[in-house]
Amino acid sequence: MSVKSILLVDDDESTNFINSIFIKKLDIDVHVYKTLNGAEALEVINTSNTKNGFFPCLIILDINMPVMSGWSFLEHFKNLPQPIKEQCFVVMTTVSEDEKDIIKASKNEDVKKFYQKPMSDEKFSQLISEYFF
Repeated sequence: MSVKSILLVDDDESTNFINSIFIKKLDIDVHVYKTLNGAEALEVINTSNTKNGFFPCLIILDINMPVMSGWSFLEHFKNLPQPIKEQCFVVMTTVSEDEKDIIKASKNEDVKKFYQKPMSDEKFSQLISEYFF
């Protein structure tokens, strides 16, 4: 399976911008969507269409955000239809060094990876090669 679209979910617009640059450096044909909280991310997923490629198969999800946190997003995500969930790989990111966040993420069946911020082109490259090629 190849990655066709990536959804960046972070309340910090500069983080989303920098992450999109890291992805662009990979020189892959991928659509990048940016949202500022979990509620916006769920709206993107719910209005996506797998037939036209407008579907986030990789979700980079921040933990701490206003409106809807990453944890709240995951509570809603787990209730999505299984075919949708099977097409999405969720990666959590945070600047927090709280061990509880790492443990909680590792116990969540919908979270595939957990990274400390900042992301990098190397981390994105690793994700793409591990899950999509």
